[in-house]
Amino acid sequence: MRQVLDLDVGARRIRVQAGIRLEELSEALDHAGLAMPILGSIGKQSLAGAISTGTHGSSLRHGNLAALIDSIRLATPRGEVLALDASHPWLPAARVGLGALGVVTEATVRVVPAFQLQESVTFVPITEVEASLESLAAGDEFVKVWWFPTAPEAMVFRLTRTDRAPVERPLARWFDEQITNRIVFEGVLRLAGRVPSMTAWINRAIVRSYFGASSPPARSFRAFHLAMPPLHRETELAVPIGRAAALLADVRTAIATHGWRINFPVEIRFVAQDDAWMSPAHGHPTCQIGFYQAQSADLAPYFAAVAAIGREHGGRPHWGKEFDLDASALRTLYPRFDDFVALRRELDPSGTLRSPALDRIFGSDAAG
Repeated sequence: MRQVLDLDVGARRIRVQAGIRLEELSEALDHAGLAMPILGSIGKQSLAGAISTGTHGSSLRHGNLAALIDSIRLATPRGEVLALDASHPWLPAARVGLGALGVVTEATVRVVPAFQLQESVTFVPITEVEASLESLAAGDEFVKVWWFPTAPEAMVFRLTRTDRAPVERPLARWFDEQITNRIVFEGVLRLAGRVPSMTAWINRAIVRSYFGASSPPARSFRAFHLAMPPLHRETELAVPIGRAAALLADVRTAIATHGWRINFPVEIRFVAQDDAWMSPAHGHPTCQIGFYQAQSADLAPYFAAVAAIGREHGGRPHWGKEFDLDASALRTLYPRFDDFVALRRELDPSGTLRSPALDRIFGSDAAG
C-alpha cells in the first residue's frame, strides 16, 4: 500500500496509497519538481498514520499534514469503500480520524513546486522566548524552538527559502543517524541515567558541540527531516498560541522547583488552524509544545506535572504521543467531539475497530 497512483503536476496534486512513507512520498515528488509545503521532523511514518494523528511541522503559515488532504478513500467496517472529497461533509472528520472510522487506503495531497531551505540557529534566553513567543512564531515561515530545561538559553531554528543549489550530504546524514544518534547520543543518555548529576553538563556539551552552526542549503524535505533520535518517550500539548507562554513558564517553574533532570529538549512548534474535527489545531492557531525524556527516575513526575499543567491551560493532546485524558475531558476540548462519536457509531456500528485506546478517548459506549 505504498504506491503513487496518480501525479498531476499542473494541478499540483498527488494521489497515493496511504501506506506510503513520508520520505518515499517526498522522493517521488522531488523527481517531478514538486514538494510537500510542510513536513515534520521524521519521514518514517506512513501518510495514513501521520494525517490520522494530526502530525505537523512548524509554521503558522501552514496547517498540519492532514490539512493538505483533498480527498480520502476509506474502507469502513460496514464493508463499504467511501470516496470523500472536498465536497463531502465527512472529509473534515476523516482527515484526523485516529483509525476510528475505517482504514484509510488512498489520499490525494496538495503539493507545491520544489524549493530549497537553509537552516540557521540562534541562542535566545528562554525567558525572552516566552515573552516574544507570538511575534517569534509570526516572524518567519518556518521556525521552531528547542530548549534543554537545564539551560538558560533556547535554540531558535529558522528555515529560510533560498535559490542556492542544495548540497547533498548523504554520508553526513548517515553518520548523524547511525553513529551520532544511535551510538553517541544513546550512550550519553545511558550515562545520564546512571549518573543523574551529569545531566546538565551533558546537555551543555550536546548543545555546544552538535548545534549552533548553520547548515548548507538543502531540498526542503531533507531540511525538514532530522535523523532518527535514540529511543525516548514523548508527550505533547497543543494550546492556543496566546496561552503557550504561560504554560511553558509553569512547566519551567515546576522543573526548577523539583530539580528534575531533563535529558531531552522541550520542542516548541507552531501550526495554523484547520477545520478537522479531531485536529489539535481545530479552530485556532496553536503552539504545540513537546516534552521528551529518555528513561530516568524523573520521567514519571515530569510527565505527570506536564499533564496537570496542560489541563489547567486547556491543552489538547498530540494523538500519536502519551496523554492521560479521557472522553469526559476531551469532549470539553473539541467542539465537534460528539459529532465525531456519532459518525463513528454510524460507520462502525458493531465496534470492529474498538481498542483500549479508542475506548478511553471516546468512551467505551461510543461504538459497538
